[in-house]
Amino acid sequence: MANRGASDYAKRIYHTAASRPTLILHRMSRTSLTSVTRAAVAWCTLAALVLSGGIAAWASELRPTEDFADVAAAVDRYVDEFGPEHVLLALDIDNTVMSMDTDLGSDHWFEWQNYLLKNEPRSRFLVANDFAGLLEVQGILYNLGHMHPPQPELPAIIAELQGRGIATILLTSRGPEFRVATERELKRCGYDFAATALPVRDVPTGPFLAYDPAKPERDGLTATEIVALKLQEPKPASYLNGIFMTAGQHKGIMLLTLLNDSARDIKAVVFVDDNVRHVGNVFSTAVDRNIEVSSFHYRHEDVRVQRFAYGDKHDVDARWRTLKRAIEEAFSVNKRSRDDGRKCRPCRTCCR
Repeated sequence: MANRGASDYAKRIYHTAASRPTLILHRMSRTSLTSVTRAAVAWCTLAALVLSGGIAAWASELRPTEDFADVAAAVDRYVDEFGPEHVLLALDIDNTVMSMDTDLGSDHWFEWQNYLLKNEPRSRFLVANDFAGLLEVQGILYNLGHMHPPQPELPAIIAELQGRGIATILLTSRGPEFRVATERELKRCGYDFAATALPVRDVPTGPFLAYDPAKPERDGLTATEIVALKLQEPKPASYLNGIFMTAGQHKGIMLLTLLNDSARDIKAVVFVDDNVRHVGNVFSTAVDRNIEVSSFHYRHEDVRVQRFAYGDKHDVDARWRTLKRAIEEAFSVNKRSRDDGRKCRPCRTCCR
């Protein structure tokens, strides 16, 4: 039976989302609404236009999919219309191109832990006392865990699209500190984004600040966007080997800063993410800039994610506690070896 905390978490996360329409097609236009509001308005007000069947004149789209073949079809349409050199495929990582083999350390596990920090700070299931501590634990789990493509054929599909000459990047909320583990698992899963990465000018290979709130125009943004989206001081990000690690920042804005430094004239973007908030943010940002966009809410892992959200958390909690004990024991120092410089005699307990 699911615990009460898990049930509350699942209701908060999923019950509102269940009422969203499934497809949005949007004509290019500018609006002063914030991206979150725009995404919500789009979901609610444009459904009638779709249902009426009058969608032929609508350029950009925001829609869900459980099959990456839909993404490939969108890329093909843009390549035929604009040419491959003007098309960018931007993909999320977690629960999109890769998923953790176990729930411990997965994207949905992290979201649950973050929820507990904000809403149930006394929960026995918390693995850290604050967000910085949660990131530290997540780093341990990335380093020790393995991942797999949600669809076995996904690396081949993406490789085929890359072969058409389009630029491809990973646009992830992971921070730069997780790059080594991320690149290791991408290679294990059969991905290579370095060769087809979006070429950029004057972007450092190490961590950097993607924009300056005081001078947003230098980085391809506007003062209006800074205010409307309530952008905070930027956090260090990194772009290398086609992987843009944005450290949880607004993906639409981060994409704009990268396009500002692009050596290619990108006219159309295909974006895929399992998080509907990021899907809406990228969609709204691109539409505001008159960039054609197909923004896909990738739902292939939804059943697994919802099973975790509604399910019992004792197993994943036990796995973490077992790992934590093993780490603590492996790095513990025998007390006798520290006492006043005395050396402990060889024994079967600590000196094997």
